Amino acid sequence: MRLIQACFCAAALISPTIASAAADKAPLPSEVRLSDAEKEKILEEAAASRREPAGSRIEVATDDNLPPPIHGEVGFTIGSGGYRSAYGTAIVPLKNDGVAIISLGTTDFGSQARYPAPWGW
Repeated sequence: MRLIQACFCAAALISPTIASAAADKAPLPSEVRLSDAEKEKILEEAAASRREPAGSRIEVATDDNLPPPIHGEVGFTIGSGGYRSAYGTAIVPLKNDGVAIISLGTTDFGSQARYPAPWGW
């Protein structure tokens, strides 16, 4: 029985490749084929549109005009009783000597049933 199942699986995997190999190479009715001259013309137009104008200048980034890097920290905590926590802080320098500080954190205290609170709650 397993041999028959394996044969059916192999036939299902092979049949699409056989069908596509046997298909003729004629274009589909909705398919448009370009001649070599048309292909070259389209490629030349695309290349010309991507070229820069002769008067343009490329500005190279130096250390003087780069913004200060973003600083921060990320932390994870895993404890007994299912306790887990994740937190993060980012300090983002802004233009004109400004700073944005973003902090996020989440904590799951887990199951408190296993360990009773020492203060009697």
